[in-house]
Amino acid sequence: MNYREFVEYLMKCCARYEYSYLGSSWSDLDFWKGVARSKLRELLAIEFSPEFLDPSIDMIYNIDGVSVEKVSYRLAYGGRAEAFLMYPRDRVGKRLPAVIALHDHGGFKFFGKEKIARVLEEPSILVEYKVRSYGGRSWAFELAKKGFAVFAVDTFLFGSRRIEFGEGSSKGIDDVIKTYNESSYKIENLVAKVLSVFGFNVLGTVVYEDLAALEYLFSRSDVIDVEKIAVAGWSLGGLRALLLGALDDRIKCVAVACAMSTLDEILLNGIEHAWTLYILNAARYFDLPDIASIHMPRPMLVQYCREDKIFPLKGQIKAHEKLSNLYKKAGAIQNYLGIFYQKPHIFDVEMQEDAFNWIERCLAD
Repeated sequence: MNYREFVEYLMKCCARYEYSYLGSSWSDLDFWKGVARSKLRELLAIEFSPEFLDPSIDMIYNIDGVSVEKVSYRLAYGGRAEAFLMYPRDRVGKRLPAVIALHDHGGFKFFGKEKIARVLEEPSILVEYKVRSYGGRSWAFELAKKGFAVFAVDTFLFGSRRIEFGEGSSKGIDDVIKTYNESSYKIENLVAKVLSVFGFNVLGTVVYEDLAALEYLFSRSDVIDVEKIAVAGWSLGGLRALLLGALDDRIKCVAVACAMSTLDEILLNGIEHAWTLYILNAARYFDLPDIASIHMPRPMLVQYCREDKIFPLKGQIKAHEKLSNLYKKAGAIQNYLGIFYQKPHIFDVEMQEDAFNWIERCLAD
């Protein structure tokens, strides 16, 4: 059986995108958003209201003019979720516009939030990862230096939320991290199967934990302006950002980097992503741009990279056109910005600065 022909058959028979706002059945934006959001929660198998328990501030340290709170809270399952809340040291009681900064996948699960934040000691393997992915910067930390309160949290399967088997190791830290990252693919496969037995899925569990993180952030009105919250991320972080924006209208602005394509081009090209991309039964109801558009009419930035090997260029172009048409139908074309870069799958300094400037303008309005 030819793979491409097989996927073409599936796309032809079953990719209906019934809940796309571009469909003739939909005209009232608010009504559609309610229906689409409910269906998305159903597909993600988010059955419970997100909540956090027993929050604590476990450590505070200062680096380069930024105060970093290491916070944690308990979820209904697993250990405590850990996060960094970063803000300018000299804020003097001022409530700041806030950004939820969402880490990527990258096959690097030993760490989550540390991939985008500054920590007191960074193993060389983490430094090298930041060079490859982020131009050597801890972009969430850099955003905090610009006057934002930035919240970077571990999500399901990463960092403090990772799942481990066996005993500890006496190897050096770089070797321990490398060994775990290499085994984490198998762990993710196993967890996906286990979740399916109970009617859940990996991406839905990730999103549930991100929604709980959002609730924690809203509880921190001592630091943040709850009327000015954005979400941003690259790769898996970008997907997490668009899903949070789709599920909660309290988020004012969404910035997505290297996480957008139409589904058909990803599937037809045989590009194998982690379980964190796939939503059971999604194509019957939504294409990926349709899911992102539930955030409408609020502002969205999507950064596309023409040399991206895991989000095909043709799919990126089609997604950009679709998002433009969706925002146009919603009467909010001015609130969508898509930027194309001649770059591979990366979130380098140029892209970061473009995103930072856009977020600053968006939250200032």
